[in-house]
Amino acid sequence: MAIIVLDKDYPFIFVDPKSVGLLDLARRAARAEISILITGASGSGKEVLAHVVHESSPRASGPFVALNCAAIPESLIESTLFGHVKGSFTGANSASEGYFEKANGGTLFLDEIGEMPLHLQSKLLRVLQENEVYRVGSTTATPLDVRVVSATNIDIKKSILQKTFREDLYFRLSGFRLEIDRLSERPLDIEPLARLFLQKHSREAFEFSDGALRKLLSHTWPGNARELENVVSRAIILTPGLVITSDSLILDDLLSDQVTARGMSAADLDMEPSFSSIDDLSELLDTNVSTLQGAKIVSELKEILEALARNRSRAEAAEDLGISTRTLRLKLNKFREAGLPVPRAYARA
Repeated sequence: MAIIVLDKDYPFIFVDPKSVGLLDLARRAARAEISILITGASGSGKEVLAHVVHESSPRASGPFVALNCAAIPESLIESTLFGHVKGSFTGANSASEGYFEKANGGTLFLDEIGEMPLHLQSKLLRVLQENEVYRVGSTTATPLDVRVVSATNIDIKKSILQKTFREDLYFRLSGFRLEIDRLSERPLDIEPLARLFLQKHSREAFEFSDGALRKLLSHTWPGNARELENVVSRAIILTPGLVITSDSLILDDLLSDQVTARGMSAADLDMEPSFSSIDDLSELLDTNVSTLQGAKIVSELKEILEALARNRSRAEAAEDLGISTRTLRLKLNKFREAGLPVPRAYARA
């Protein structure tokens, strides 16, 4: 068993044989000067694994700088990555170094790389090829010595076929690939990871009852390790003593309350839902939706799927809904990860 705690915010459990094998691969890849692409579902621990790569590499004494490409407004991501000079655009009242410069001598982690706008991908590719960066508005290059680790939860190869991601950039980023399995696929990690989250969120000596452990092990964890951490932190608050029982484990159960209660198993989530029309889907979704929040989520999903059904393409559906194609894709992926019955063609396309 290997437990790595880089700091209180980045614990990672390597107990399950799949995780132990992943740790070995990550450490070996870290020793080589090669770009690394980490793939895996949301909440599975991609940023934590990126920290493991950094700490296992010759660059461990250098900075580790992380950027979520999906969280930065499109108008700001270029200056955030590459920096800018004073006066290069409205609001640029002073010069600023970008994330590449901040990571010089260390590791730059680009999370959600699949969401990077296409017009910026060519600029990122040039930086990676030339090992130098030009700040926005500058004609002077800054030399770089940066190891790039990127991560995504989408199928980049499918994005390449759809012309939303550059093939040459993919090969530049994926010198070595590391894939993190879903938490449900590495069950031996669940209990030790839950105990580690107990230590992270409380200084008191909490323990799990046998019933609580059974409940943790039987859950499908659609939100992966992030969901498990949320469940444990809530349980600490709800437990009057120091023994956490199953009653204190409040699961993030769009999945359990709204899907499993209707007779769908966890395995069904990887299958096409068995409805033949939007009306069938509406009846399926409306069953047992008992909370206002759940009703709003289901209403939004139904509206999106109806738009997809009446339009010829995702782009037309997004325009119909008044949102961008990127926002539509993110919403569909989040619905599916929450356990709602989104056809795979819609969620992944």
